[in-house]
Amino acid sequence: MLYAWIDGVKRPPTAKGERTTCHDCGGTLTSVIPAENVRHWRHKTGDCDSWSEPEGPWHLGWKEAFPEDCREISLSDSITGERHRADVLCGADTSNATVLELQHSSIPEEERIAREAFYQQDHRMFWLIHIHNHQKWNFGMSLNWQSRPVNVKGKKFAIMQWYGRSTQFIEKWKRSTAYVFFEFQEQIFFLAGKPLSERIAGGTPLEKGQYALCHLTHEEFIRSVSGA
Repeated sequence: MLYAWIDGVKRPPTAKGERTTCHDCGGTLTSVIPAENVRHWRHKTGDCDSWSEPEGPWHLGWKEAFPEDCREISLSDSITGERHRADVLCGADTSNATVLELQHSSIPEEERIAREAFYQQDHRMFWLIHIHNHQKWNFGMSLNWQSRPVNVKGKKFAIMQWYGRSTQFIEKWKRSTAYVFFEFQEQIFFLAGKPLSERIAGGTPLEKGQYALCHLTHEEFIRSVSGA
């Protein structure tokens, strides 16, 4: 966790030895002040959010793009009591309430489906996928804005063909029921969902390995998450 409550203030740790209590589970949180990584809080007996992952500068940078009261917001299922922390929640308690999940590492499809089911009960959901590891080469080689370009509401989309033998990565995200965005080399791309991609392709489903993208500025992406 990057933030915890200390004397009524939500903040990262500032010194070694700091302790506080997790508002979600009541467990003890201790400060972690690494020499090179991001300061954060650690549950003494393990994080109460089973979806929690190690976080670094990429997560922190994106969280800081949104107001502090939108970062790391705890949500619960009123029926089951299941509880998880959204990386970012904008427009809480409004019709435009939007959860943004920042995904730096790979994620099993079963967990993707579970997160979408949980967060989409009462919210729109956006994913921002950081393409930085072994998929970086495949994604970069796939970008071809001259391939079947289509304008939709003033936005230029193009149909790409995933470069490489395995299409598992892109097919997984094509099946998402949430809004999916990729960050690649500090650029933002929106992945067209099934209905929109079929419209772009002239009414037919895209073939395996094919996917439709449009490019957004950082400001456009932040406005979309914020519901502006």
